[in-house]
Amino acid sequence: ERIKRNVLDYFSTSEANTKSEIIKCTELEIIGIASLNLFLQLNYTGPSMDRGLKPEEEGGGGETAKHPLDGINPHDMFQKLASKDNEVSQSQTKPNVSVSAPLSSISEDEKDDGLSNTTKNQNEGIHSLKETNTTDAFHNAVLSELAVNGEWPFQVCVAPYFLLLARAVLSTLAEPTRPFRLWAEQTNSLNDRDGGVDAITLGINPDTGANFAARAKFLSGASLWSARAIVAHRRLISTRRDDDDGQACPALWNEAEAMFSCCLASFCEEQVVFGDADRNAHVASEVMLEWGLAQHHFRKLGRGKVYFNKALDLSKLEVEVTGAQGKRTKYQQEATAQYLVRAKHSSQKALDQEESHATSQKKAHIEKQMIKHDDVASDALLLEKIRFEDEEDNVHFNLSILDQSILLALCLDVKNDNPMDGLTGEQMGGYLARVLNQHDDWMVYATALLERAWLECERTHGRERAILQIQALADQHSNRLTLTQSTFKSVEEDSAPAQDRLRNLHGIVYPPRWDMLRDLADRYAKIGIVTSAAEIFEELELWDEVVECYRIAGKESRAEEVVRARLAKKETPRMYAALGDLTNDPKCFERSLDLSNGKFYDAHVALGKFYFDKGEPRRALKHYLEGLEIKPLMPAVWFRVGTLGMQLKEWDTALRAFTEVVQQEPEEGDAWANVAAIHMHRKNPAEAYPALIESLKQNRSNWRVWVSKLYTCIDLKKYDEAIQTCTELLNLKARKKSSDGIPPPEEKCIRAIVGGSLQNYHDGRASGDEVALDSSKRTLARVRQLLDKLKSSVKSEAWLYEISAYFNEEMGWREDVFNDLMKEYRTLQSENGWEEDQVKRSKMINLAKEIFIHHKTEGSKESLVKCKLLVNGVLKKIRGTSSDSEPYAEAAELEVMLSDLKTIMDSVTH
Repeated sequence: ERIKRNVLDYFSTSEANTKSEIIKCTELEIIGIASLNLFLQLNYTGPSMDRGLKPEEEGGGGETAKHPLDGINPHDMFQKLASKDNEVSQSQTKPNVSVSAPLSSISEDEKDDGLSNTTKNQNEGIHSLKETNTTDAFHNAVLSELAVNGEWPFQVCVAPYFLLLARAVLSTLAEPTRPFRLWAEQTNSLNDRDGGVDAITLGINPDTGANFAARAKFLSGASLWSARAIVAHRRLISTRRDDDDGQACPALWNEAEAMFSCCLASFCEEQVVFGDADRNAHVASEVMLEWGLAQHHFRKLGRGKVYFNKALDLSKLEVEVTGAQGKRTKYQQEATAQYLVRAKHSSQKALDQEESHATSQKKAHIEKQMIKHDDVASDALLLEKIRFEDEEDNVHFNLSILDQSILLALCLDVKNDNPMDGLTGEQMGGYLARVLNQHDDWMVYATALLERAWLECERTHGRERAILQIQALADQHSNRLTLTQSTFKSVEEDSAPAQDRLRNLHGIVYPPRWDMLRDLADRYAKIGIVTSAAEIFEELELWDEVVECYRIAGKESRAEEVVRARLAKKETPRMYAALGDLTNDPKCFERSLDLSNGKFYDAHVALGKFYFDKGEPRRALKHYLEGLEIKPLMPAVWFRVGTLGMQLKEWDTALRAFTEVVQQEPEEGDAWANVAAIHMHRKNPAEAYPALIESLKQNRSNWRVWVSKLYTCIDLKKYDEAIQTCTELLNLKARKKSSDGIPPPEEKCIRAIVGGSLQNYHDGRASGDEVALDSSKRTLARVRQLLDKLKSSVKSEAWLYEISAYFNEEMGWREDVFNDLMKEYRTLQSENGWEEDQVKRSKMINLAKEIFIHHKTEGSKESLVKCKLLVNGVLKKIRGTSSDSEPYAEAAELEVMLSDLKTIMDSVTH
């Protein structure tokens, strides 16, 4: 906001007339664009601004000449931010900051609101990627300002201040009434958008704010340049491609979407913008292309495919994808089918048209970027280009740079839409070959070479050339001598100037240098060159990869030495976090948080893990929650918070955490199960039920979830689903090993199902509700099936036959009742020591009474004899375990039954 205040202050110095005010706005726009271009040059295109290439760059006495960025980093218009209170203490042990890195802090405190002009080495300047002093307090403070939704920018970027400045200036010009830094946590409300309120907030006269908003509307390109700065901001955020599901940086995405909507309305929907139909179409096509690429960078659904096609339509480029007979290798005798992309405009000439000497020379320099097969090996098999049998297929028509950029976007779309296999590589190769037939733009050509190298890395015959090509493209960023540019001529005369490299950068997907080096290191590691890969990862401060590479190389202690050496030089949050990972020292993570003003998410999570492993769940929970305030879209961390909340019995915290998990990852079945468990603990089965259903959708083999669903269905009187759940448990138990410990349905659950189903049946009969009665009958049929399945699939249990007998009794199936009673009797008899257990003994007496009643009802002599034998057997068992002085009371009951049996038998006999 302070930069925005200075923008408005600078505007207010103009004369009070429209022309002067528009000129001031234009000057501000130029500063914003220049700042963005400087950032892109230093981090994407090169050439870098390293000194020392030529000896004459040093001054007398060996003193280094003034750095090119001194005086513009920051620009003079922001020198008001300087404060005498920001002097660097002589006792400070940290390295001082050069004029090229002026702010030691970008906090909101007035005492830090300044520029440091007293440094130990005022002419140190911006370093190359390898030499970047990324631990400067200024550098860390700028990165802290550029952090988005808890995502930290890539640490080893060069001069991120230029991006911050460009974002501030361009966003202010594009939307004068919009609060700056919407991506930060402490932003103003999005509702406070009128110029008066915003101006007052900044301490600016409301009239000045209103005038500024009116004059800024004359800048037709401000919204497009602001959108470009937003995309550059997103690409600075260090999320790995594999981990980015398109949900990272939502604040930046909302801003990008709004800004590109303005661009589409201004350049694509209005009929007349420039008064020239061709130019209108050209600019509209560029905007569509850039909007599609923005969606690609944010990894949104479709990845820009729709807008790539719209750009193609607006450009009037005709693209035909086909096949043709051709030869790929030098010694190939027979032509085979090859992928071919034909592209041209109407009324175009072929590439053999005459060109000026300067143009031809420029194209020759551009073509020198290519590493040819013969440069790598004299016996290379592959041709540089496919030689088609039909000569017309070898003739290509001249395309504009925009047309070539669109072809690269279509190539990118093939990659986004298909798995990376041989067929996808062939399709992409066709588009790249068409672009590589021209050498009109340095960066467009470099992008095509880079993407072709990525494809060739997967091929046996092209891998060596491909890796060398990637190395050459990475080296061309530097103006120093390297392996692939070994002469001053190759660095200076054969290289494109910065303005040529930047001209068309926004229409292509050329990676920043750190991404290119990371990719190169990954490829070195894959082919076994792990030490070189580790050195590159070390440059990039990717310490996990450094540790892994040194581990593979057998140099485990080297990683810690590297981190400590870097920390001895200067400090960064990421390096302290890396040291903490290596040493498991919480003080390292705490120092990381100090350096990042508490915004380094990884340090919070690492501290949470440390205290979790140490057995201090409350402290662990505190750090996890602090990390999630910075970066909330982390379902794995929310899951850990949920488990800690349950462990600490903080049910509200646990429920919130697992709810976040299922919102971010709806397919996380365990989180759904835990949501249900919390609701069940709170005696809220109605809320638990839908969570259990979702959990079982994701994982039907988790028997614990099935058990939870069984309890919930019984509580909710969903007896049909409870029966189905019991069946699933039995099937799961049959499929799994006994060691898995899957229990059968519990006795209390079966009793509840049978009792509840019978009660519904009786209620239906009593009420006369035919629908309810029919439903209850179907439920009872399922109950009987369940009981039969239980009898056949689980170990014999007396309670099971007892329940079955009760069910059959209620249903009026007398024969089945007697069978169940006899099975229950035999099951109890088989249990050792039942006669000594009072509960089992009472159960046996009751069972004998029921059997006695059944035989008495039947009344036949044979039946009564059987009953007598059964009662005698039970009585003998009980007498055998009781003393003569204190016989069991149950024995008397059995003797009474025997007496009754004798009387009945006598009456039957006579």
